[in-house]
Amino acid sequence: MDNKTQQSNTVATPEPDDSTEATFAETTPTSPSTEPTSEPNASPGVSWGFLFNLIFILLLLFATLAGGFYLYQELTIQKQKALDLSAQIQQRLNDPVARLTHLEQQQRVIEREVTNKLDRITHSQQLLQEQVNKLAQQNPNHWMAEEAKYLVRMAGSKLWLEKDPQTALSLLEAADDRIKTMKDPSLTPLRKALAQDMSNVAAIKTTDIAGTVLTLDSMIDKLPKLKLNRTQSILSSKDDSSAMTESLDDWQDNLAKSWQALIEEFVVIRKRTTDQAPLLAPDQQWYLVENIRNKLLQAQLALLRQDQVNYRQSIRLARKWIFQYFDLADSKTEQTLAALDALVTLEVQAPTISQFASTPLLQQLVTRGSLISEQESPL
Repeated sequence: MDNKTQQSNTVATPEPDDSTEATFAETTPTSPSTEPTSEPNASPGVSWGFLFNLIFILLLLFATLAGGFYLYQELTIQKQKALDLSAQIQQRLNDPVARLTHLEQQQRVIEREVTNKLDRITHSQQLLQEQVNKLAQQNPNHWMAEEAKYLVRMAGSKLWLEKDPQTALSLLEAADDRIKTMKDPSLTPLRKALAQDMSNVAAIKTTDIAGTVLTLDSMIDKLPKLKLNRTQSILSSKDDSSAMTESLDDWQDNLAKSWQALIEEFVVIRKRTTDQAPLLAPDQQWYLVENIRNKLLQAQLALLRQDQVNYRQSIRLARKWIFQYFDLADSKTEQTLAALDALVTLEVQAPTISQFASTPLLQQLVTRGSLISEQESPL
């Protein structure tokens, strides 16, 4: 046992170097009394292997604790993530269910609203049917009053929208016939109002706007066929006395005439009996025709707008250009000018009637079944 201890001490104790010996040599004289006392208390030396193993074990233990703590944290994080993921999945699974529940509630609300609307419509239909039944039980003249009211309304549309007084007058006459068929003496004020409306409409000067527009359309189509002015000169007639005879006895006269004709051909002087008409280039001719067509289209538009001033101005300007630049000897040009002269005198009169006098009376007749007398009228 002592041998083993000595061997371990021999192995573990390093060789003292010179510096150590010098140190011990210096300290030994100064403390002679401490050496014998420290030797019995000196513990046996610890080996380097033991220290290395201890440090390694401590490091391993620390690394194990750190790894365990890190693993615990990772497991905690993964567990939290798993919980969050499961919560999200559960929420996503619950969302369709909630939406379906909400949609079912909305569907129930809509069904109730539709049911209520159907009930109200059914009730309104029943009330309407009751009113129809009541109307059917009333005087049959009520339907004639409705028809007369409709005819008067159509007459107003024809007069103010389509500018057709003749058709409006015919519709008013038909409405008066319906009131006359009712044979009710209390409707005399209504017939009087209808007679006044018919007289006012008949006083309007009727203008065939559609026919005038079609006439202008035909003129526009014929414009390219009209002949323009050309350089046509009327030469003075030649003297027949310069003609030669066939008789041989007149050879001297014929020779003198031939000589005179030869001399006259060197210098020719022609006298014109008409004014020289200006010539137009081909592009100017096209512009002229297009300008006339434009003026006729403007006349159509003014006619449809009941604008008599612009209508006449356009017609007169188109006639002026045709008279100035087209051949007046041509029959087509003469017909066109004559038609324009007739159209320029056309009078366009807009209706001044704003409302028919029979309209409020017909409304009373349809609503109340009879006319309101003056005693019953509100103050």
